[in-house]
Amino acid sequence: MKKNLLVYGLLIGTVSAKAQQALPMYAVTAENQNFQWIHLKQVDAAKGAAVRTLFDGNNQNTPVWNALTKQVMPQRAEGEFPTTTMVAALAYARSAQKLFFIPMRVPELLWTKPQSKELVFYSFRSELLSTLNFNDDANHITRMCMGSDGMGYAITNDGMHLFRFSTGDEPELIDLGSLADAPANKEISIHSRCTSWGGDMVAGTDGNLYLITQRNYVYRINPTQRMATLLGLIKNLPESFTTNGAAVNEKGELLIACSNGNQLYYKVDIDGLTASPAFTQTPSGLNTSDLASAYLLPRAAKNNGTYQQRSPKTTSELISIYPNPVTENKFQIQFDNTGTGIHTLQVVELSRKIILNRKVNISGTGQLETIELNPEMARGVYLVKVINSELKTVYSNKVMVQ
Repeated sequence: MKKNLLVYGLLIGTVSAKAQQALPMYAVTAENQNFQWIHLKQVDAAKGAAVRTLFDGNNQNTPVWNALTKQVMPQRAEGEFPTTTMVAALAYARSAQKLFFIPMRVPELLWTKPQSKELVFYSFRSELLSTLNFNDDANHITRMCMGSDGMGYAITNDGMHLFRFSTGDEPELIDLGSLADAPANKEISIHSRCTSWGGDMVAGTDGNLYLITQRNYVYRINPTQRMATLLGLIKNLPESFTTNGAAVNEKGELLIACSNGNQLYYKVDIDGLTASPAFTQTPSGLNTSDLASAYLLPRAAKNNGTYQQRSPKTTSELISIYPNPVTENKFQIQFDNTGTGIHTLQVVELSRKIILNRKVNISGTGQLETIELNPEMARGVYLVKVINSELKTVYSNKVMVQ
């Protein structure tokens, strides 16, 4: 009996291992080396070849259902199918078995279940997305992934909006705010069109997001602090290669893909930032604008994913402001030991007139907020105050606006 149980256990383990390896990768592609990224495909991550067409972008008779009303959306224009305006942001939620994407120039979060024989598309239209001007390339959402917390994350080209969304049938979408550059980034900014727009991102087991830009720069992003730290530029890629899709395979390897030129997929050593061809043959017809998989990038966890606690010394060390003086109508404020919960941030004239009043939800030590000032406000000295939920002022200091 014990022998039979052992054999049975080995069989289950083998089946389980094979099932894990069989988890698919998904891609948004263009056919015949054109620039119409409207096709959804399942990709063999071991060969870089398409094994199934989930959605043919030429099929213009595909209905889209409203996620809230569960009715077909009549407001969609005739001939407007799910990927009409092309797609460059894709994420797969393993627990919900849903493939999420945001079309370019359309303010909606769409999803389908890729394992279904016949795909059904659902749409969630958010007021937060509707406020973006999609005629401006800066607002196009081109980077998306599922985080280690099970939430979806998406970033606009200019890094001014980091969105987080849930994966239920009635999702919640939140704009977490603008990304901020780590001081070590220096002249290369997460907001720069030349270096940091486009690309794709994956999530790490350490709770961070890893963004690979179209120009092959890599950033580590802390989604709680919204801090983007430049890790460097990927080496050994062809000059014509731009990163447009990124995903992790079952081996924990980071794969990147290009949207034009019918180029090879590459795998990237995230520590050394070196690239090498992932396959020996070029995948046929896979000009890929985005990739998605169920896997996370293996990274060493820091402090078990919790905040690093420090003992406060003086009141001035609870919060820090950078830069001071303020030279570009905005500054960053970092909360260290102010406690969690809703806080009110105020910018006050010396005459005690409040010119900015903003509530922020502090979730832990090290959280960073970017404060944008009215460019027309007078130059001079102002007070920055932080008031906690008990209406106690926990921080008050002067800032020079130049």
